Amino acid sequence: MKENQTKLIAFQGEKGAYSEQAARQHFGSEIGTLPCHAFEDIFNAIHEGRASHGMLPVENSLAGTVISAYDQLVDHDLRIQAEVILKVEHCLMAPSGQNLQSIEKAMSHPQALAQCDRTLRRLGIEPVVHYDTAGAARDLAAKPIPKMAAIAGELAAETYGLEILARNLEDLSLNFTRFFVLGSADAARANASKTSIIFTTRHEPAALYRVLGQLAGRDINLTKIESRPRRNRPWHYLFYVDFEGHEDDPAVQEALMGILKQASFLKVLGSYPAAPIPNSSQRAGPDDN
Repeated sequence: MKENQTKLIAFQGEKGAYSEQAARQHFGSEIGTLPCHAFEDIFNAIHEGRASHGMLPVENSLAGTVISAYDQLVDHDLRIQAEVILKVEHCLMAPSGQNLQSIEKAMSHPQALAQCDRTLRRLGIEPVVHYDTAGAARDLAAKPIPKMAAIAGELAAETYGLEILARNLEDLSLNFTRFFVLGSADAARANASKTSIIFTTRHEPAALYRVLGQLAGRDINLTKIESRPRRNRPWHYLFYVDFEGHEDDPAVQEALMGILKQASFLKVLGSYPAAPIPNSSQRAGPDDN
């Protein structure tokens, strides 16, 4: 559901980043955005009232979990208000006057370069590591380098006035990033909801089994589980879990009460509208089975 267009949305990265693209996809193209240096700065901007919401990337369908983003969720008391799934489409871009045949090198974040590896080799383009995708576009626009291009999203090309020389550079087309929309209040109730929680278990046999059994025993579908080390207790772990259902549903309420009795710590991050499952009928790469 689209939000009020006057809201200021905090995201990590430079202007034109995929996170800003996700914010525009969810809130609309006329929103104001606040670029942040680090994930922690997103949370601080909301706490301090400089932004109404944050857009936090938590998972990529190819690269997996964004670990540093998950670590922030346990340290801050913000609510997940929605999830956004963005199709990642890498574009090759350069200042006006260059064409695809003239490009010999392309700079971008290492992850983007890795996702375009086979395509770059086929085109005979040498990858050049940069700290950020949108940052590569910004720096190239500010100081053009002959025969050099940048790899970033379409919004970065639009933001910095670069020409797109080629689209869909990614080797595998089914490349999606999942984001959490963060805010201070609870999300409005939706028909199809997910709930995210963090918990720790007692250090004893079957502790995790008993906690997850509170969901399984009530036919609540688990959609993600991730473990992270507890920074204050070596070899003990935090578990991040997403499941279908809303925390106001009777079955979910019963499950949360059961988890609270079995776990040594429980934090509910929020219930929010579930994003539609991405279309899997798109072109598949050779590694897709």
